[in-house]
Amino acid sequence: MNLFDSIAPDELTLISSIITIAISKGKSADDLNAIGNVLANLGSSILLLAAQEQYLDSKEEKRKQIIQLQNQIDNLKKELE
Repeated sequence: MNLFDSIAPDELTLISSIITIAISKGKSADDLNAIGNVLANLGSSILLLAAQEQYLDSKEEKRKQIIQLQNQIDNLKKELE
Protein backbone atom coordinates (compact mmCIF):
# COMPACT_ATOMS: atom_id res chain seq x y z
CA MET A 1 0.00 0.00 0.00
CA ASN A 2 2.51 2.59 -1.20
CA LEU A 3 0.14 5.53 -0.82
CA PHE A 4 0.01 5.24 2.98
CA ASP A 5 3.52 3.92 3.63
CA SER A 6 5.07 7.36 3.98
CA ILE A 7 2.28 9.24 5.76
CA ALA A 8 2.60 9.66 9.53
CA PRO A 9 -0.52 9.00 11.64
CA ASP A 10 -0.90 12.65 12.62
CA GLU A 11 -0.56 13.73 8.98
CA LEU A 12 -3.20 11.24 7.90
CA THR A 13 -5.53 12.52 10.61
CA LEU A 14 -4.96 16.09 9.49
CA ILE A 15 -5.63 15.18 5.84
CA SER A 16 -8.83 13.41 6.87
CA SER A 17 -9.98 16.45 8.84
CA ILE A 18 -9.25 18.80 5.95
CA ILE A 19 -11.21 16.58 3.55
CA THR A 20 -14.09 16.42 6.04
CA ILE A 21 -14.24 20.20 6.33
CA ALA A 22 -14.04 20.64 2.54
CA ILE A 23 -16.85 18.14 1.93
CA SER A 24 -19.10 19.58 4.64
CA LYS A 25 -18.91 23.25 3.58
CA GLY A 26 -22.33 24.52 2.60
CA LYS A 27 -24.12 21.22 3.21
CA SER A 28 -27.27 20.86 5.29
CA ALA A 29 -27.47 18.55 8.29
CA ASP A 30 -29.51 16.10 6.19
CA ASP A 31 -26.86 16.13 3.47
CA LEU A 32 -24.11 15.60 6.03
CA ASN A 33 -26.00 12.68 7.58
CA ALA A 34 -26.41 11.05 4.18
CA ILE A 35 -22.76 11.59 3.24
CA GLY A 36 -21.62 10.36 6.67
CA ASN A 37 -23.71 7.22 6.39
CA VAL A 38 -22.36 6.46 2.92
CA LEU A 39 -18.77 6.96 4.09
CA ALA A 40 -19.37 4.87 7.22
CA ASN A 41 -20.78 2.08 5.05
CA LEU A 42 -17.78 2.30 2.73
CA GLY A 43 -15.46 2.09 5.74
CA SER A 44 -17.30 -0.93 7.11
CA SER A 45 -17.15 -2.67 3.75
CA ILE A 46 -13.42 -2.00 3.42
CA LEU A 47 -12.83 -3.36 6.93
CA LEU A 48 -14.89 -6.46 6.09
CA LEU A 49 -12.80 -7.07 2.96
CA ALA A 50 -9.57 -6.66 4.92
CA ALA A 51 -10.73 -8.99 7.70
CA GLN A 52 -11.75 -11.70 5.23
CA GLU A 53 -8.44 -11.38 3.38
CA GLN A 54 -6.49 -11.71 6.65
CA TYR A 55 -8.61 -14.72 7.63
CA LEU A 56 -7.99 -16.48 4.33
CA ASP A 57 -4.26 -15.67 4.45
CA SER A 58 -4.05 -17.04 7.98
CA LYS A 59 -5.95 -20.16 7.00
CA GLU A 60 -3.58 -20.76 4.06
CA GLU A 61 -0.54 -20.23 6.28
CA LYS A 62 -1.87 -22.80 8.77
CA ARG A 63 -2.49 -25.24 5.92
CA LYS A 64 1.14 -24.83 4.79
CA GLN A 65 2.36 -25.35 8.36
CA ILE A 66 0.35 -28.56 8.64
CA ILE A 67 1.87 -29.85 5.39
CA GLN A 68 5.37 -29.01 6.65
CA LEU A 69 4.72 -30.76 9.95
CA GLN A 70 3.32 -33.80 8.16
CA ASN A 71 6.46 -33.92 5.99
CA GLN A 72 8.64 -33.72 9.09
CA ILE A 73 6.68 -36.56 10.69
CA ASP A 74 7.04 -38.65 7.55
CA ASN A 75 10.79 -38.00 7.45
CA LEU A 76 11.16 -38.96 11.11
CA LYS A 77 9.21 -42.19 10.49
CA LYS A 78 11.55 -43.04 7.62
CA GLU A 79 14.57 -42.46 9.85
CA LEU A 80 13.15 -44.84 12.45
CA GLU A 81 12.65 -47.66 9.96
